[in-house]
Amino acid sequence: MDLRAWIISDLVSLQTRLAGGVLEQIPHERRAERLDEGGVVPTYALWHMSRHHDVAVNKMIRGVDEVIDSWADRVGVGDDLWRGLAEAQDHELVDVLDPEAVDGYVAAVIEETARWVETADLSVLEEVPDSTAALASLGTPEDRFGWLYAMWADKPGSFFLQWEAIGHGYNHLGELISIRNRMGLSPF
Repeated sequence: MDLRAWIISDLVSLQTRLAGGVLEQIPHERRAERLDEGGVVPTYALWHMSRHHDVAVNKMIRGVDEVIDSWADRVGVGDDLWRGLAEAQDHELVDVLDPEAVDGYVAAVIEETARWVETADLSVLEEVPDSTAALASLGTPEDRFGWLYAMWADKPGSFFLQWEAIGHGYNHLGELISIRNRMGLSPF
């Protein structure tokens, strides 16, 4: 298996596992349900992982419009698209996010990355994108997101594809499966 096929396989697997293990198991009407008096709700976790992925791959590595540009109205967030980059839940944002549209956005982001990887010149992954400019262009408050500015600084494109698109996605998939199970919705 070559590197390109491996990356695409990881992305397809992530999307398949999200669909079968989370999206098809947690009803939309329960996606804002908060468990254990803390943590995040499924809709926010999905939004969060998708925003990181979209910003990292499309805005920074590829330098193209983000997938959110065609989903913002449906999702319910048109401004302040930096919201969702925080690990801690933005409660006000959860109230406006449309869970069904978030599902579509998640799928669209992953599909777009897989489509790009099929034909991309992967040498771009060796380049170091200007993550500070990308975050600032979203209006990401540096005083609240200093940790993200620092984490993304001086990283090559490969970091953003490996971590933000794939690793971070699987990390939140695990979180979502745990939430699903605590909701009593495990299919096993």
